[in-house]
Amino acid sequence: MTRAVVLDLDGTLVDSAPDIARALTCALTAHGLPGIDTDRVRALLGGGAEELVRGALDAVGGDPALAGPVLDAYSRAYRAEPAAATTVHADAREALQSLRDKGIRIGVCTNKRTGLSHDVLAATGLAPLVDVVVGIDAVPAGKPDPGHLQAALTALEVSPADALYVGDTGIDALTAQRAGVPYRHVSWGRPLSSVTTIDTFGALAEGLTDKEFHATEQ
Repeated sequence: MTRAVVLDLDGTLVDSAPDIARALTCALTAHGLPGIDTDRVRALLGGGAEELVRGALDAVGGDPALAGPVLDAYSRAYRAEPAAATTVHADAREALQSLRDKGIRIGVCTNKRTGLSHDVLAATGLAPLVDVVVGIDAVPAGKPDPGHLQAALTALEVSPADALYVGDTGIDALTAQRAGVPYRHVSWGRPLSSVTTIDTFGALAEGLTDKEFHATEQ
């Protein structure tokens, strides 16, 4: 039975690319480099801030040796305004509330830092709907290491067989596979073959019977 749904944050629950692109552009231009646009940032999301900065430097032709200083500048700029232009994808608010009403616990497993994740969830109104947030700084290794998702399941007190993971990248799909957790891929994410795709978060409830929902409330 499904007792918990765990979701990725950036690109899955929320579109944070505009705010991340703004902060990255601020950091890059401070080091004499061109800025980066939102669409290019979307293609770089998923692996955490360090991987993001390395990808951005490569995209604008920057010296890889600048990764440390640019990361520091990006982190300062992003922390100062993490959700000014961030929006919620699809029917996330309504669907998460519906799942919680049925006794399903909700977690977030993200390669964003935990504190920033809480800030974004609060700013977008999703914080009251999430029981557990496990960011990349809360585990020895972030996704696709299965230990990251397993840490979220431990915090939610559910087994892999009783959970569902939702993401938007190949990193998310691989994480779920390695952790032995059923996976759903949002249709607005990066195209992947051989995965079950959902067009709305409400579709997560499909296949979960009333008996299963009742069992989670015992």
